[in-house]
Amino acid sequence: MQGDHRKTKNQLIDELDRLRSELDGLRKDADGGAECDSAEMRKVEEALRSSESHYRTLFETTGTAMVLLNPDGIIKSCNSQFTILSGCAREDINGKLGWADFVVPEELERMTRYHEGRTKGERTSPRDYEFTFRRKDGILKRIHVFVRLLPGTEDRVCSLIDETERYEALRALRESEERYQLMARGANDGLWDWDLETNQVFYSPRYREILGYAEDEFPNTADAWLDSLHPDDRDRVLAANRECIEGKVDQFQVEFRQFHKDGSTRWILGRGGSSKDENGRVYRMSGSHTDITVRKFNERTTQALYAISTAVSTTRNLQDLYQTIHSIIDEVIEAKNFFIAMLDEEADMLRFVYFQDEMDDYFDIPNISDPGQSSLSIHVFRTGAPLFLSQADPDVDAKLEAIGVIGTPPAVWLGIPLRLGGRVVGAMAVQDYKNPTLYSDQAISFLSAVSEQVAMAIERKTIEEALTRLNEELEHKVELRTAEIEARKAELEEANRRLTKLDEIKSAMVSSVSHELRTPLTSIRGFAKLCAKDFARYFQPLAASELLDKKAERIRGNLGIIDTEGERLTRLINDFLDINRIESGKACWNDNFLNPCEAIRNAVAAARGGFQSRRGVELLLDLPSSSRLIHADPDKIQQVLINLLNNACKFTRQGKVTVSLRDNDDILTVSVSDTGPGIPAADLGYIFEKFHKSSLGDTICTEQKGTGLGLAICREIVEHYGGSIWVESTLGQGSSFHFSLPAVPGTENACS
Repeated sequence: MQGDHRKTKNQLIDELDRLRSELDGLRKDADGGAECDSAEMRKVEEALRSSESHYRTLFETTGTAMVLLNPDGIIKSCNSQFTILSGCAREDINGKLGWADFVVPEELERMTRYHEGRTKGERTSPRDYEFTFRRKDGILKRIHVFVRLLPGTEDRVCSLIDETERYEALRALRESEERYQLMARGANDGLWDWDLETNQVFYSPRYREILGYAEDEFPNTADAWLDSLHPDDRDRVLAANRECIEGKVDQFQVEFRQFHKDGSTRWILGRGGSSKDENGRVYRMSGSHTDITVRKFNERTTQALYAISTAVSTTRNLQDLYQTIHSIIDEVIEAKNFFIAMLDEEADMLRFVYFQDEMDDYFDIPNISDPGQSSLSIHVFRTGAPLFLSQADPDVDAKLEAIGVIGTPPAVWLGIPLRLGGRVVGAMAVQDYKNPTLYSDQAISFLSAVSEQVAMAIERKTIEEALTRLNEELEHKVELRTAEIEARKAELEEANRRLTKLDEIKSAMVSSVSHELRTPLTSIRGFAKLCAKDFARYFQPLAASELLDKKAERIRGNLGIIDTEGERLTRLINDFLDINRIESGKACWNDNFLNPCEAIRNAVAAARGGFQSRRGVELLLDLPSSSRLIHADPDKIQQVLINLLNNACKFTRQGKVTVSLRDNDDILTVSVSDTGPGIPAADLGYIFEKFHKSSLGDTICTEQKGTGLGLAICREIVEHYGGSIWVESTLGQGSSFHFSLPAVPGTENACS
């Protein structure tokens, strides 16, 4: 039906196009003065009106939705089917809504590109295609649209067919077919159907394929299945089937092993169910066999890896670990004959650290670096590759002869290298003397998968035992050392008590001697000044000659030196007392809230006299308008400032000395900068040490000598208040001493 609609509309549009073209031609002929049969023109116009009437009728009554669009994509007119499709009234559509209002945004660009191509006459732009239509209520529809440009205009007419139901049906069908094909390709089940009355069994081709048999090699009898069962699983499998046959259960599921045609085993997941007659008697059973050998192999390999990993912590020693590894491997593949050989690099041999064998004894193999030394284990170690040898291989004798065998030749032998970090450190092997088909590719994959874990476990246990021995040795040494330390500790405690007592005696002696020294020093300075005064008043005027006058001046100078050196010795004693009190904890700290600007001004006033004697040196202050307070002893802070100012004055011959204060981030920083000779870089790390005197710098020079304690005292005072002191200096340009102290929050004061 939809095809008939498309055909009728296309034919009508083509006929309408033809009539319009003829009419346009006749009109052009009339306009050009050509003779025109008016009757013919009226006939064409009548046919055109008839066609337009048919078009309008078809436009409205057709079973498909139709719209007429202007060049801007605005809908000029639509039929009733379009109003049903869009969910909008005609008066809300015509001239108001555009094509973009009904197209999902992700497809609008594609449709616009198609329209531009048709407008340009590109043949690659399709005239019909599918897109997703959005109704007014948001419901999405799958629409097949047919688009034609109206000749002589830029308008286009679109016919829309709702393909949603067909599209969904096709999609569902396609998905169903895809699922079916996927199931058919992925099916891994062999099917069986057992008639209990005739004892005949149907086996599907896949069933026999799992076991490696052709149809004529595996008869349709229950005995064929029974003969293929692994003896260790036979009773368990028969019990599961018997319960279903006796009607105790309707369905069963069991995992078991079946022998493959090549002698290997396959793990099978067997499922089955029963059919009963009207009397409730089971007369038929059917089910499936799924080959789960790979899954079982992966599970058992994972379990073995975990068991080997945990065995390191659960075993007592290396021999116990070897036995545990043997048991774990034997649970997955038959490993009655099993051994582990490890490399001993120092001895150049393979040591058989563990072996279990029913035929031979193993001995360590020496000189493995000698090419003439050979064995199956050495071959695995040298090549770093698995080695599988079976008497089922017709070429096995030649291979054994080429490699070299020590001991009884096995029916089957499988060796795997043991690696650590890419380096071969040993080998392990399993063998059997009777069944040449005992091991297969699965055994090779399993041993290869666990080999690295085995090597890691052995290494960890070896290290663990070595650490145990080392710990025992260390514990013994620690016991001996502890006894020595205890004895030494007692000696040190006694020595510390003596040193503490000596320190107390030293502090007391320093204090006493210092006080005793200051008394005669005061007298010496006093008498030196008195002698100089009396000498100048009473004796120097009596000098009757120039020679005597010079002698008198020298005597006065010597008396001045006595006074100056006495003053320096007094300062030394005072500094020594200060540092001794601070270090012994006996210093008195009269802390109070202190305006740092006030302390700086007082220190500058005290030191100004020394600067006045140096006319070439200017003393400057650089203080902020306000500053927070500090909590400290005013005398101690002033002592720091005066020490720094005296040093700056002492070593600055020309230029200036600047004292500044900065308040940043709850820290107050005071700086004393000079233009003196500077301090060598080698001395900067020791400048605040006691009795340190630089060969060139701010602490000593040929003209001025210090005690070497002033800066040490400054550091002790600053660090007592949680601050820090440091120096920056450049030779020939000067030095800057800085010390910082914590400010008291919320204590802003003017620096007046």
